[in-house]
Amino acid sequence: MTHAGSASEGRWLRAIAYGLLAEIATIVTIIAAVVVHHYVFKPGLSDAEYAAFGAQAGAVLGVLAGTIYVYLFAQFLMRRLTANHVAHGLVVAVAAIALSVGGSLAGHHGVPRAYLLASLLKLIAGAFAGFRATPRGAAVASG
Repeated sequence: MTHAGSASEGRWLRAIAYGLLAEIATIVTIIAAVVVHHYVFKPGLSDAEYAAFGAQAGAVLGVLAGTIYVYLFAQFLMRRLTANHVAHGLVVAVAAIALSVGGSLAGHHGVPRAYLLASLLKLIAGAFAGFRATPRGAAVASG
């Protein structure tokens, strides 16, 4: 394999890694919100009340933070790319979605409907990051 081939593979693997990191950052954000809620804002609630808050925080932050982190991590990746920006952004999103859905299947034995919206928004965020990073001359020349 040539050096150029391994460099290209490295960029695709980096896109996958950034997608996984985006989903891990989302999970950490949800956990942090639940912990802060439990110990700072609402100490003394029942376990059922904490569980309800955790589910609600997971649903809201999973969608919002997941979208934001995919966009941010895809943006980090774009700095290292010269081509295929949108495709790389989509790979970031797909990796995040794969971890999200895989974790849901493993933990909940199913995938909530909110994951459909979250997945769609992640795809849009990854593609948008790639689109924004695409040189305007390349977009016009290929169109």
